[in-house]
Amino acid sequence: MSENRQFVENPLHLTDIFSRGVYYFKDEMTGDSEKIADEISTVENPQTEEEMIQLSIVNLFFDQCDAQFSAEVDLAYHKLMSVVKINQELVIPEDIEKVLAIGKTEYSAEVLGDFLSPVIFVWSDQEIIGIPSLYSAKPTEKGVMIRFPSFSGMCQSKEQKMKVWQTMQSVLKFGK
Repeated sequence: MSENRQFVENPLHLTDIFSRGVYYFKDEMTGDSEKIADEISTVENPQTEEEMIQLSIVNLFFDQCDAQFSAEVDLAYHKLMSVVKINQELVIPEDIEKVLAIGKTEYSAEVLGDFLSPVIFVWSDQEIIGIPSLYSAKPTEKGVMIRFPSFSGMCQSKEQKMKVWQTMQSVLKFGK
């Protein structure tokens, strides 16, 4: 490599430095589901921290109504999670986790604890600082975050169920 111009005679020598690739995420992404889906497909979380638990989906709940699901809502939750796909592949139940942040009004990476996930579903009827607006997405240090209404509230409204499903299909790019 030349010191001044930093030319590399064989670019393969740089693969050890950038073994996981180089990614760029805009500060805020909302609305454009095609761009968001492209970001999801390229998200790679740091794997250097051995204590982190790799998952496919983390469901983050902020509202009191989601602290304890009724039997009917729990069934709806498991049905929905059983048909969600990432990169056209069904997500196995072991790769999906629930995280309760009941009563919190601000998001920070510590809320997710030891979990890393390329997709974070946020379920809340409230505006939470650091969380995208309803039915929008943005990249974070722990994955791409997509916000929906509270899960229990969504289960009571056919329109909200449809909007959640359509948003998931659009952002995660899986078939109808």
